[in-house]
Amino acid sequence: MQTRRWMAHSVISVCLASASAVAHAKPTAPRGGAGKQVGLASYYSDRFHGRRTANGERYDKNQLTADHPHLPFGTVVRVVNLSNQRSVEVRVNDRTRLPKGRILDLSKRAARELGMVNRGVARIALEVLSSKGDS
Repeated sequence: MQTRRWMAHSVISVCLASASAVAHAKPTAPRGGAGKQVGLASYYSDRFHGRRTANGERYDKNQLTADHPHLPFGTVVRVVNLSNQRSVEVRVNDRTRLPKGRILDLSKRAARELGMVNRGVARIALEVLSSKGDS
């Protein structure tokens, strides 16, 4: 009986320590190898123009910026629209919880350059070009 109680206490302690380490972990390069990801991207609606982003700056729909759930602020990524091969480089300046399946939310200008404004969502490839490391 004592052994079971001790084992249960040990398991709970390890779980709590692991959860704490994950909660304090800094964002890292995209999962899936060498700074590359493939998935869906969408773009901000006009109603967000002028609002504060997670890094404190104001969202400007005319700038080349993006929201990524894990990459540090200041990271520059190349985004390729896989349906037409158009590409754009954007800087990560926001972080929100994106809908399931989406890996990036783009400024309207970036979406326009990728040719995805009419559809609203596009399958993209994302490649990290540089990382500032200041999340």
